[in-house]
Formats: sequence, structure tokens, C-alpha cells
Amino acid sequence: MRRFAFLGLLLLALGATTGLAAKADAAAKITPPELISKGAAAPAWKNLQQLRALAAQGDPAACFALGTRLLEGDDELARDPAQARTLLETAAAGGVADAHFRLGKIYHDGQDVPRDYARTLEHYIAAARLGIPEAQHNLGAMFVSARGVKRDLVEGLAWLLVAEQSGAGSPAAQQVRERLAQRPADLRAAETRAQEIAADLPNATVRFGPAPLAAPPPVSAAAPVITSPAAPLPALVRPKMDPIGPIKLDVPTSAPPPAPR
Repeated sequence: MRRFAFLGLLLLALGATTGLAAKADAAAKITPPELISKGAAAPAWKNLQQLRALAAQGDPAACFALGTRLLEGDDELARDPAQARTLLETAAAGGVADAHFRLGKIYHDGQDVPRDYARTLEHYIAAARLGIPEAQHNLGAMFVSARGVKRDLVEGLAWLLVAEQSGAGSPAAQQVRERLAQRPADLRAAETRAQEIAADLPNATVRFGPAPLAAPPPVSAAAPVITSPAAPLPALVRPKMDPIGPIKLDVPTSAPPPAPR
């Protein structure tokens, strides 16, 4: 009887040991979950060599990343403003909105190049239309301050209003409003123009007044892409927005009475 009892205990012990071993094997097979991406969110390069190679092929994102680094220099790259501008121009031509903004600031501030308001305006317009709030603000400031363009308070205020709604708020829009207080028709024209500009922005990023209910975004049928960790894009610290200059208003006044004879 004791023998059977001993055998029973031995079998139970063996079963418990087998169960623990199976759990240990299962735990060993569990690996940390891999990160997923919706597609091209992660950069296509993992080091400077790959970044240079892609930039040499004209890849817009790589050109912007390398150009941004060369603009200031870092631990791996010596500062090279001329090469940086060339790369940023390539990125801008490839549709990188932030490259247009960078170039606009470079030419506006005369950063390692002669100041060029015409080229500033060209790049700010492109960046503003692509939805960069700071570019929208700076474009409005240029129209208001007559920098490189004929003074146009209506167009300038319109862009400042768009920038304000986009998140690049500053006292500029209110300052222009106050100076146009005696010209309500111009104020209304600026507000109407701002609505027109906002309607043309990509994905209707800016709206004035109540926004209509948006349709739910389409669900992508593509399977998630498994990606390995890659080098992050360099942090973009945008320069400060350009201040508006003195505003001159041509407000008609009544003619003084003739001097008595």
C-alpha cells in the first residue's frame, strides 16, 4: 500500500515538473512585440552614410534632413551653408514644405547669402500654400510691411488671419485690425480673402466659422509594415516668425478750409 502511495506521489511530482518545464519553454519563445509603421513614417536611412547616398539620388526627405544638418553643423558634419542651400532647394522642388520655409528664412535674414526678398517671397508663398503656419504669418508680415512686395494690407491681414487659425498666432493680426478700424470695407475684404485662402489649403487645415462634419477617414486595406528601429529625423526648430514693420495707412481726410484773405 505504501509502495502505491509513493508511486502516486512520484507521478504527481513528475507531472508538476513537466508542466513547469512547458511553461518555461513557452515563456522563452515569447519575444518583445515589434514596432509597426503605417508605411513611410520611418526614415529610409539608419546612418549618415545611407543618408548621404539617398540625398545624392535626389530623395527629397533625405535632402531636407541632410541640408538641415549642414545648415548648422553637428558632431558628424561640419557646417556647409552652400551645400545646405543646394540640398534644401532640391527638397523644396520635391515638395517638402519645411524646406521652402527654411529657404525663405535664409533669404529673408541674409543667412550666409545676400538678403533677397524676392526669393523669400517665392519660398514663403510655396510653404504657406502647403500649410506651414509660420510661413503664412511671415507672408502676411511681408505684405503688411512692404518687404519685397507692394504694401497690401488686405492680403497681409488675410494671411495673418489664416496663420492665426493655423496656430501661429501673434499680436500682428490684431494690430492690423486696429489700424484698419476706419476702413471696414477693407476689413471685410481681408476676412473674405482669408476664407478663400483657407479653402485652398491642403486637406482644408484651416476653417473659419463652424466646420462641417468631416467624413471618417478611409480605412487602409494594406497590412502594417514591420520596421526595424531607424535613426529619427533631425528635430526641426523653426526660426522665430518675422515681425511686422511700421504700417502706413492712407486714410482720406477732409481738406482744410481756405485761409481768410
